[in-house]
Amino acid sequence: MSSADAVTFPQCVPVLTDGVVRLRAHRSEDSDAIVEQCGDPESVRWTTAPRPYTHENARELLGLIADGWGRWDAGVARCGPQDPCPAQVADGHCSWAVEWLADPAGPRFAGTVDLRPRGQGSAEIGYALHPRARGHGLMTAAVRLVCEWWFDGGGRRVTWFANAGNEASWRVARACGFTRHGDLPEYLPHPDGLADAWTASLGAGDDLRRSVTSEPVVAEREDTRTDGPMTGAERELLEHWLDLYRETVLLKIAGLDAEQLARRSVPPSTLSLLGLVRHLTEVEAYWLRQVLLGQEVSDPYCTPESPDGDIEDARPGGAAADVAAYEAEVARTREFVAAWTDLDGPVRGLRRGRPVNLRWILTHLIEEYARHLGHMDLLRETVDGRTGY
Repeated sequence: MSSADAVTFPQCVPVLTDGVVRLRAHRSEDSDAIVEQCGDPESVRWTTAPRPYTHENARELLGLIADGWGRWDAGVARCGPQDPCPAQVADGHCSWAVEWLADPAGPRFAGTVDLRPRGQGSAEIGYALHPRARGHGLMTAAVRLVCEWWFDGGGRRVTWFANAGNEASWRVARACGFTRHGDLPEYLPHPDGLADAWTASLGAGDDLRRSVTSEPVVAEREDTRTDGPMTGAERELLEHWLDLYRETVLLKIAGLDAEQLARRSVPPSTLSLLGLVRHLTEVEAYWLRQVLLGQEVSDPYCTPESPDGDIEDARPGGAAADVAAYEAEVARTREFVAAWTDLDGPVRGLRRGRPVNLRWILTHLIEEYARHLGHMDLLRETVDGRTGY
């Protein structure tokens, strides 16, 4: 394309549609809806939009959008016939207004998708929906259209950033095939100060329509824990506290999907909720089968090649099986403990060549669970904000 071929805004904006949403150039009549969207509490919480957001702010935004398209189109126009344009352009930005074609009130402004090219086939994506348009899968469709447009033009990668905790934004990115890469502390500017960021990306060869379940691995469950027998016998108290902590593990992971369970949400630690579930499965098997009963127990997760595989190799795809393995191991070891009546005498196995009794094992398991439940408290709060005992 030569400079003579360049067109101006809004004619330079490609219209993208999948029959559900239509992406088009912004218009001056979008201003009222832009003000409503940017003043919405969720937008205020997660974006850098001015507070309060005025019609003058909306007019300035529309001017910036037109300028961004102009600089992008001018960059494409400068490409020679052999240049791998447009993905090599690192100037301007490409913003579309989103319309819901089945809107009961007729197609109208429903949000914005913004793609910021950075050159060499890389771009960063951002998006936001008007509150009336949420809950219909519109932004997922819009993000797919923009990513397809980018990759069709020679783009290689699209990167996503969001303030840590913005689950709604991450659900869209995840549904479009983005892969989470971790957290960046104090990375994103925010009116309330620098915010930690979640980051993910999508490559040209990735599946934009891959099926990623967001169903909870463990359903929400009623908290039935009690203080137990506060004047009970030693054996009764030890078993009560161990069972209470086992139930607490399941409460801590209830309501989360596989990706959330496997997320390493407290960097630089590699701990995840799923990794700790896997670790506690090993703990139960080691102490209450191998040491208590003297059984030969193969480690389900750790190998010489991956000595910390319980933590390091936790992945969303195995989440349901890993949780089921934990629950099965607890059911098995609970029966073994009930059948072992003596707290004082040495058990059948050894710990590092030394004899040990069941009292020591149960006391150690209570300590082990208490330590890791503290980790789970922090991990769960960072994943979705939930706190509590």
